[in-house]
Amino acid sequence: MERAEIAPPPVHRLLEVGTAGLTVLVSSAPVWAALLAPELWTLAFALFTVYWLYCSSSVVLYGLIGYLRIRQTQRRDWVAALEQYPSWRQMHHLVAIPICGEPLPLLGESLAALAQQTFPTDQVTVLLAFEARDAAAARKAAQLRERFQHSFAAILATSHRLRPGAVPGKGSNLSHAVPIAQQALAERGLEPDQVLVTICDADSRLDPNYLAAVTYRYLAAPSGDRCIFQPAMLFYANRDRLPVWARVVDGLYSVLQLARLAPTYKLVSLSTYSLSLAALQRTGYWDVDVVAEDSHMFFKFFFRHQGQVTPTPIYLPVWADAAEGANVWETAWSHYRQARRWAWGVSDVPYVAWQALTGRGLSLRARLSRPFHYTLGHLLWPAHWFLLLGGLKIVREAHPAVALSANGRELANLSSALLTATLPCLLGVIALDYALQRLHSRGTTLPDLAALPIWFLLPLVGFLLNVLPAIEAHLRLLLGRPLEYEVTQKLTAVPSLSPVPTRALPDRRVV
Repeated sequence: MERAEIAPPPVHRLLEVGTAGLTVLVSSAPVWAALLAPELWTLAFALFTVYWLYCSSSVVLYGLIGYLRIRQTQRRDWVAALEQYPSWRQMHHLVAIPICGEPLPLLGESLAALAQQTFPTDQVTVLLAFEARDAAAARKAAQLRERFQHSFAAILATSHRLRPGAVPGKGSNLSHAVPIAQQALAERGLEPDQVLVTICDADSRLDPNYLAAVTYRYLAAPSGDRCIFQPAMLFYANRDRLPVWARVVDGLYSVLQLARLAPTYKLVSLSTYSLSLAALQRTGYWDVDVVAEDSHMFFKFFFRHQGQVTPTPIYLPVWADAAEGANVWETAWSHYRQARRWAWGVSDVPYVAWQALTGRGLSLRARLSRPFHYTLGHLLWPAHWFLLLGGLKIVREAHPAVALSANGRELANLSSALLTATLPCLLGVIALDYALQRLHSRGTTLPDLAALPIWFLLPLVGFLLNVLPAIEAHLRLLLGRPLEYEVTQKLTAVPSLSPVPTRALPDRRVV
């Protein structure tokens, strides 16, 4: 059982306070900087608006690139392409699905999508990684086996009991389950370098070409065992059941997830990703005391291999459910909790910083570039709202002479023009969201006119459902109050599978 290689406790705590304290410092800059150094803040805010326009434009540009590449990737015959590498017939896929209370019909939807892969499914093993506290685990495992027993090479099920020093979450569950599955695969004569592991959430519906495309990219890469493959996470699977404001928020999330694939210099794994079993074994699997499992696993992999890791986008969609509840208020609360859990990735900044400072064999670029972008992303998540809202208001009130000076007016006008220039970027995001909706519905979706006004209320909606939960995550880090892993509520419109009598699920595995 591996724990995160963090700094000594006093140093780690200092890094936590420094990380969250920097967020507070930057977020409050429109107040203290405007009062103490108004000329400098006026210049700094103008530079920030340049950066904000760059970020906004990049989302649209990279989102468009991602969309066009998805269309191209979906049209390619990946199984035919694999014939360039005869060894592909010896490759095997282990698809691991951590499960904690998700409804049986939802799991059935995900496995049904997996069964539609163009890659031969007799070379695919499914790992159902249950938590022991899921009282219905044995029943779910039995029913899923009965329904899909002929769809895959095997369906394995594990039951994870929390051990001392571990925290609840995907990381500790996977660290328990994947070595058990590895043993089962070894008994069938499969070596770790013949197995690609894909980590899926319970609601992940993989594109039919995904496993074939990952296999091709793995075999085609000069060092496939040092690649980590990231598809496009798109939150449209339950869109028809969501209130209008949630459709807008999740549409924005989807566009952002698509846009993050192209700039691979800062790409970090999220939610659903793939890598070789041999690489996992060398890395030491997942750390059991980390809630932000996906990004932490990426950086553990990155630092264990001296930064010689290639994040590889797979331009294929993984259709996922957006956070949902039984009514509007529960849906809002589910969105808040999910955003807070994502934002808790900031808790990994001290680990990343320490590894970047002390890791051996790292180039200067590996020490600085990716850790910097990861930290900057989490820093600006809550801070950008306060920077944009505060702007130069206090300068105009507290230092009118500075605001009315020639330099002050020119910089203020420049800032205003640059922020106005971001409006077409919002229109581009709306267009990309609609294009992705049509991609999911195979071209049958009509424009969502009810959602249009909500897009222009994003400063308010985004504050409540995205910025505020991030603020809570950063304040928890500052105050030393860790966030416990919370499973996002998942619903389904599919009827339940017929029950099957079963016995209790053993602690280790059912084969």
